[in-house]
Amino acid sequence: MVKKAVIVAAGLSSRLYPLTTDLPKGLLNVGDKGLLQRSINILKFYGIEDIAVVVGFEKEKIINSLGSQVTYIFNPFYKHCNNMGSLWFAKNFINNEPFIYLHGDIIYNEKIFENSKKHFDLNANDIELVTDFDFFDEESMKVRITDQKYLIESKKEIDLKKAHGEWIGLSFIRRTKILFNYFEKIMFEQGLNFYDTHAFTQMAKDGYKIYCSSTEKHPWVEIDFIYDYQKAKELFS
Repeated sequence: MVKKAVIVAAGLSSRLYPLTTDLPKGLLNVGDKGLLQRSINILKFYGIEDIAVVVGFEKEKIINSLGSQVTYIFNPFYKHCNNMGSLWFAKNFINNEPFIYLHGDIIYNEKIFENSKKHFDLNANDIELVTDFDFFDEESMKVRITDQKYLIESKKEIDLKKAHGEWIGLSFIRRTKILFNYFEKIMFEQGLNFYDTHAFTQMAKDGYKIYCSSTEKHPWVEIDFIYDYQKAKELFS
C-alpha cells in the first residue's frame, strides 16, 4: 500500500514570466488555492499523509505558504538539473518504499487520482504513468505504448502521428530502488539535465512493466505557459 508522495517544485518556470519572476509556479492560485496546496489536499484526502515537496527557486515562499503540513527537501542545483535531479534528492525520504510522484505544476480532477491509485493498488506494475489519450500536441510529454498500454517510450520529440497520449505528470512508483539506480546511471554517465521520462524509457526498453493508465477524460492542465494558466482557471476556479 502506497503511503508516501513526492512533489517536485524546484524550477524557475521562466516560460510563465512575468507571473513567476519571483514566485514559484506551484504557488499560483487557481480559485482560492495554489497548485501545490490542491495536490496536497487530494493526497491527504486519500490517506497519503507523508508528503515531501522538493524546493529550490524562492523556496522560502513555498515553506511560508505550506507550513508544517509537508517535509521539505532542498535541491541546491535547481538551475542546473531537470525534474530527474529534483526527484533524486528525495531518495532518502522515500527509502525504497512505493510512492506517488507528482510534478508541482499540474492541476487535475480528483477522480483522476482516485481511479489511478485504485488501479495501482490492485495491480503489480513496476510504475504507472497517468496518461491523457485524448489530446496532445508538440509541447506534450508524449508516450508510445503497446496494445496492452505498456510504455515503449516517452519524450516530447515523438512524432505526433506515432504518439498515443501524454503523460500528465502524475505517477505511481513501485520499483523505487531500480528507478533510482537508473537515475544515478543517467546522471553520472549522460548528464544532469534530463527529464524523468528518460529513465522511464530506459526501464521500459529493459523490460520493466510501466503501465499507462487513463485520465478517463477527466480534466487536467499542466501549467507551462500563460494560456495554460488561463485554461486552468476556466476549468477549476
